[in-house]
Amino acid sequence: MDVRFSKIWLSVSLFWTIAAAAGQNGNSVHLSIQYLGLTFHPGGGNLPEQYPLKLDRKGYLVLETGGVAGIDYYVHPYFFARFAGAFFLDCAQLPAGFVHIGIRGIMLKKQRHTISGGMGPTLIFRKDWHSLPGYNGDKFYDGRVFKGWQYRFILYGGEFEYSYKISDKIRYQFSIIPGYPFVITIKTGIGVKI
Repeated sequence: MDVRFSKIWLSVSLFWTIAAAAGQNGNSVHLSIQYLGLTFHPGGGNLPEQYPLKLDRKGYLVLETGGVAGIDYYVHPYFFARFAGAFFLDCAQLPAGFVHIGIRGIMLKKQRHTISGGMGPTLIFRKDWHSLPGYNGDKFYDGRVFKGWQYRFILYGGEFEYSYKISDKIRYQFSIIPGYPFVITIKTGIGVKI
């Protein structure tokens, strides 16, 4: 069996096992799958000539392709913990991702509409860009490279999220990850209560 497939299968199995165990004590647990897609660089991209899916010449808007899987564990009707992991192709279409754990609070809840926000520690990583022509480093990663991967650990990674309750079990989610001044990312998908 392919080693990469084994690692993916192990990760998915562990994800579902943790979610099922967390739901056994009666607290609400939601699983989500979201498409991570549109990125906005407030100052323009730092290497727009290397962005194959840019929507403008200077790389302000760029499409990324990938996904985010998450577990929301409600400890109270208005507070929950979020565990999330992502794998995607970044602006240069190189592998990237993040692992996040954080707390969330519901700021507005009206009928089927909910707005929440929160933050927590996040490890962000991407394939090292030093092999790209014209790349001389950037302020965000600032020389952090380990075995061919650039990385950064931040304590305050988070997001704002709007969700719409489709049914008692399913909700639509639209999220904004505010990594200002470097990047603002949008993701969208479905959450399922288990």
